[in-house]
Amino acid sequence: QSLGGRPGMTAKLVVNYRSPTPLLTELRFEGRVERVEGRKTFTVGTLHAGDRLCAEAEGLFVSIDAVKMSGLMQERDRRTGG
Repeated sequence: QSLGGRPGMTAKLVVNYRSPTPLLTELRFEGRVERVEGRKTFTVGTLHAGDRLCAEAEGLFVSIDAVKMSGLMQERDRRTGG
């Protein structure tokens, strides 16, 4: 969602696991923005191991002003020493 130029906060994230995800296997993640409504960005994504669907996800993100986002990140870093 942030790669689309609308950084923000996660409001909702739902993951449905469809099958076990194998270890030591190349995985493919796919995601897309479904729609944007004002400050809200609705996304979907999948995780595949070969042809096997391992997980599906739906997310809702709320964009915030870039200056405010920067301030929040600086405050977080100040509190955590990062």
